[in-house]
Amino acid sequence: MTSEVRCELGSTTKAFTAIAVLLLEQDGKLDRGDSVKDYLAWFQPTYKGKYVDITIEQLLCHTSGIPTWTIANLPVGTVNDVELLENTVKGIQTVELDNEPGTVHNYATINYDVLALIIEEVSGMAYEEYVKENVLEPLGMTNSYFRTDDTKSEQLAQGYKYAFMGVRKYDAPTFYSNTAAGYLVSNTADLSLWMKAQMGILEMESAERTDKLERAITESHSYPIEQEQHYFAGWNLYDDYFCHSGNNPNYSSQVYIGRENGKAVFGLSNICGSASTKAADGIYRMMQGESIKLGFWMEGNSLVDLLCVISCFVELYVIILLFEQRERRRYTRVKVFIAAIIAIIMALVPYFLHYNYLTLMVWFSSCLLIAIVGVEICFAEYILLSISHIRCQNGAKKSCK
Repeated sequence: MTSEVRCELGSTTKAFTAIAVLLLEQDGKLDRGDSVKDYLAWFQPTYKGKYVDITIEQLLCHTSGIPTWTIANLPVGTVNDVELLENTVKGIQTVELDNEPGTVHNYATINYDVLALIIEEVSGMAYEEYVKENVLEPLGMTNSYFRTDDTKSEQLAQGYKYAFMGVRKYDAPTFYSNTAAGYLVSNTADLSLWMKAQMGILEMESAERTDKLERAITESHSYPIEQEQHYFAGWNLYDDYFCHSGNNPNYSSQVYIGRENGKAVFGLSNICGSASTKAADGIYRMMQGESIKLGFWMEGNSLVDLLCVISCFVELYVIILLFEQRERRRYTRVKVFIAAIIAIIMALVPYFLHYNYLTLMVWFSSCLLIAIVGVEICFAEYILLSISHIRCQNGAKKSCK
């Protein structure tokens, strides 16, 4: 890793999308208090069976009521899919909101995809082109780009994921409809310019563009901080600093920017998880003179991988144990029925949580799916052996051999 190596930013992309919205507001092309329906006439989400209005400001604050789990509904798609972004946003209209808009902070990445569609509607430009022309280029971030296709894949750091007590190279699918919420590609050289801009250090030729962009950037992290709401425009806001983390299936990021101390950190990693957050947090604290204790720590996805590996060994033991004891146990029809019901429920658990197996495969260790399959095999073996013994008890002696 060097200052020139590029990674996907994940959700730290949202701050760039928010700046575009605030710039358009300065130009009088939208107002944050407007309903989304004013720009997308077909957008009519429901809460408790009734149509409700969601405002642009509620999207910026993640208080729209759109459920967090809608990230699992993002289509992989391809860059050539027509109206992919619009169809993705239309897809959440059938989803019941978790809360009445404006009442509860509920982080949902698709909020910023809705904002991207509004940006396209009012600017008459593709979202990526508008942000490039009005944010990236004025800041001098010439090494940054939006991943709208795979033509620049060779410029990206190789992505990895945790698997079988280690890390493996992994080329995750790209969710092209989620560009505005997670697919800005950059490096720490460019992101240093971005952090300086947040602290009021802008070096641009056009005074007019500097003034507009500086106002939008300052506004993005000057939102009133309340006990129940401290999120606005792609930032988690606190009295002394503001920050944000990001995760894509192959990458993670974390940014901390101090309000008064002139210190900032932007950490990038080419693996999903909280490692970049842990590292950036430690660096930011050390920059302020704090002593950081180094000790045992395991990243969350790595822990899931470890537990799944252990589960696989336990499942293998159970399978062997069941096979060896097939003639010593007495089984009943009730036990078979209960085992079958439990097996079905366990297989459907991801769907009860509004997720699916594709989501698990992309975001978590491959060992997780193997562990789930292992559980199902254990139940299947238990049921088959039980049926065999029931047949024995009913006098079908041949089936017992």
